[in-house]
Amino acid sequence: MCAKDCSETDAQTEAFYAALVARHSSDSVIVSGPDRQACWVNAAFSAQTGYALQDIVGKEPGTVLQGPDTDPNAARRIELACAQRREVRLDILNYTRDGTPFWVDLKVTPIYDSTGLHTHYISTMRDISERKALEDQNEEMRQAEALRQSERQLLALTSEWLYSAKSFDELLMVVRRAMHTLIPEADGALYIYGEHRRTLDLVASWGTIPEFPQHILPDDCWALRRGRAYAYGMKPIQFPCDHVHKKDTPYFCLPIIAHGETIGLMHIIFDGFEEDGLMRHMRAEVLNNRWDISLICAEQISLAVANVRLRHELQERSVRDALTGLWNRRWFAERAASELAAAEREGAALSLIAVDVDHFKRFNDQHGHDTGDLVLREVSALMQDMAGEQLHPCRMGGEEFTLLCHGTANDHALNIAETLRASVAGLRLTSSGQDVPGVTISCGIATFPQDGRNLDSLMRSADRALYKAKNSGRNRCVTSAASVSD
Repeated sequence: MCAKDCSETDAQTEAFYAALVARHSSDSVIVSGPDRQACWVNAAFSAQTGYALQDIVGKEPGTVLQGPDTDPNAARRIELACAQRREVRLDILNYTRDGTPFWVDLKVTPIYDSTGLHTHYISTMRDISERKALEDQNEEMRQAEALRQSERQLLALTSEWLYSAKSFDELLMVVRRAMHTLIPEADGALYIYGEHRRTLDLVASWGTIPEFPQHILPDDCWALRRGRAYAYGMKPIQFPCDHVHKKDTPYFCLPIIAHGETIGLMHIIFDGFEEDGLMRHMRAEVLNNRWDISLICAEQISLAVANVRLRHELQERSVRDALTGLWNRRWFAERAASELAAAEREGAALSLIAVDVDHFKRFNDQHGHDTGDLVLREVSALMQDMAGEQLHPCRMGGEEFTLLCHGTANDHALNIAETLRASVAGLRLTSSGQDVPGVTISCGIATFPQDGRNLDSLMRSADRALYKAKNSGRNRCVTSAASVSD
C-alpha cells in the first residue's frame, strides 16, 4: 500500500503530502497573492512570530514583520525582486508580535501556473538568530582583537618616539601627542617635582581640557601618598584627590619614576564619564581598558624620562668642565662657530674676552694645587654670576678662560671685562685657615668683524690683546684694536 501511495502522482496525493510538509515543517511559510498580500500561513509561522492567520491575511508580510532596526536596503531588495517577479534570498531582521527581534533566512519565490500566469508568492523563513548572534560575537571579538593590535602598535610607536627624544622638551611633545592619540576621550596633564620637591609643577597638558592647576602639593594626591597608581571611579571604596575639582569624574593618577625616585605625576581625567553620563557597562569596560594602557604609558614615560636625564647628564659631562662647572673647550668651539655664523648672517656684533689668571703657575707652586683649584673655582663663580643668554663663560684649560659675548660690541665687551677684573681683584680667599694672597686677571677683547671674520682669527686677536695686557703689567683689560695700534 505504501509503495503504491509513494508512486502515485495525481493532484490529490501531491496536495496531501504538501499539507503534511506545511503542517510539520519547522520553517515558517507564507503564501501571498500576486499583489503580495498574505492569504495563508503555516503553523510554524504562528509559533515563530506569534501572529495568527487573521493577523496577517490581506497584508504584505513585511509591513507586519519588519521593525525599526530592519535594514531598509534589505526591504528594498525584496520589493524590487517582487516587482520583477524573480526569486530573492537574504538575511533580514524581523519582529515577533511582542516586539522581540529575530533574524531569518528569507526566501521569496514567485509561483506560476501551467499557462505561465503569475499566481502566488511563497515565502519561507528559517530562524537564524543563534547563527547571527554567533557571527556578531565573532565580529566583536575580531574588532576587539583589531583594536588591541592597533593599541599595541601605537604603544610600540609611542615607546620608540619616547626613547628617541633628545631633550625634555621633545619628550613632552611626544607625551602630548601620544596620550591624546592613545586615550582620545580623556584629558591629561604631566606634573614634575619642583627644585625643592615642595610642589609638583605642570609641564604639559593635552585634550580639550579642563584647566589643570599649575602646581599641586604631594599630599593632595592619593597616588603619591600611597606610592602607587590610583584609579578613581572604578572601585566601591574610593576617595577623591584634593587636587581634582570635579569630584564625580573618573580619573587616574600615575606616579612617574626615574632611577627609583618619584619625580612626577601623570593625571588623566575622563570628563563626561560621570554616573549619569556614559552607560554603566560601557563606562566600566572603557575605563578598564584605558587603565591598562595608562599603566603601560606611565611606565614608558618613566623610562623615557630616566633615559633623557641620563643622556642630559652624559651630554653635560662631555661639555662641562669638571672643576669649575663652566662650559669646556669642546662646547665653546661648537657654540662659537654657531654664534659667529648667526652674527654674520644677521649683521650683529660678537666679542670674545680671553681671560688669564695672573702668575697662576707661581701661585700654584707656592700655595699648592688645592689652593690653586680654589682660585679657579672662585674666579669661575664670578663669571657664572655674569652669565646669561648673551654671555657664556668657558674654561679653555688650566688658568685660561674665554667669555663668548653674543650681540656685544667692543665697548660693551670692554665694560664686561672690567667688571669681571674688578670683581676678581676684590676677592678675599682663605685656604686651610690661611689668607690667600690677592688674585688678579688679565683680559684681551676681540670683536667680530673688525678683529676677525672667522673663529681662528678672532681668537688670535683676543690672544694678542691678552698678551698685551700681561706685558703691560697685568690686572688690566686691553682691546684688540688697542693692542694693534700700540
